Amino acid sequence: MNKLKYLLGLISIVLLSSFMPAKEKKDKANEPKRVYMYGVSIDFNDSIVYITDVQHLDDVIINSDGSLFNYVYYSLQLKTYLEGTLGETNQTCAVIYSEKKKKAEKRFVKTRKKYLSDKGKTLHQIGTDVFVFKKQEGEFEMEKTA
Repeated sequence: MNKLKYLLGLISIVLLSSFMPAKEKKDKANEPKRVYMYGVSIDFNDSIVYITDVQHLDDVIINSDGSLFNYVYYSLQLKTYLEGTLGETNQTCAVIYSEKKKKAEKRFVKTRKKYLSDKGKTLHQIGTDVFVFKKQEGEFEMEKTA
């Protein structure tokens, strides 16, 4: 009889818990966060590679899949700087980012080491005294070219 009471009690707990509303998970995606990033730019027809210092931006949106919201906006900032200030055209720019400073710095060191060890490439580091990523304000859309 005790086993029957125990079994009925267990079944009732399982049934009641299945009808109880689940705790609402706080969706942390799309919440503003601090992000650490650096940029890399290369022209595949040239030997010069540009790399920015690791920088941080506050209140940046990370999408639910872990991607940087409007990633293109940040890589375009570097491209615009290189074209406008240094006259470098045909640059392919990328932004590497992380929410953790140590992880971003580790990737930065790895990227820097890769291009320093490549005898065919010349690495130019761009300091924060001349280039700083700016946080995106409002909506950003790429202009469509016809």
